[in-house]
Amino acid sequence: MKTTGMVRRIDELGRIVIPKEIRKQLKMTEGESVAFSLEDEKVVLTKFSMLHKISPMVQILLENLEQKYQNSFMITDDKQVLMCSKDALAQYQKKKLDSELSLLLNQQEEIVEKEMDFFGTEEKVTVIPLISEQKSLGSLIMLTKRTPYYKMDETLITFIKGVIEQEIEHCA
Repeated sequence: MKTTGMVRRIDELGRIVIPKEIRKQLKMTEGESVAFSLEDEKVVLTKFSMLHKISPMVQILLENLEQKYQNSFMITDDKQVLMCSKDALAQYQKKKLDSELSLLLNQQEEIVEKEMDFFGTEEKVTVIPLISEQKSLGSLIMLTKRTPYYKMDETLITFIKGVIEQEIEHCA
């Protein structure tokens, strides 16, 4: 673990200010949540996302989408792949997003379909943003293997997106 040399005092209410440099690096803004954990004798703070709390039911949705369309599906937050359909588990689960994909996720509020380098392989990627409280939390990503996005049942994909977003809000 990298140390910064920054020291902060705990106030009478047990509060600690996270240094601006660290908040900037983690792209943390006012009102965001932080998760606490203990590792040995260290307190570890992690930027928290509701996407980490979604239920196993969402995994079943990804599996069903993969079976129906024979494409790979995954859910990401703004930093990594959190959940994948079975066909993509070994290749993409827990992979950190590269800067191009992170930028695409953070700038988009609409569905985007794009040919791009996806973890070292040229893929046709469809990014479906997941939004809660008017803020992008991550995305549902589809890698086109067999069925292009324009041939898919858009009502079904919109429904799945809505279910995932409701699951995120339910976790709040």
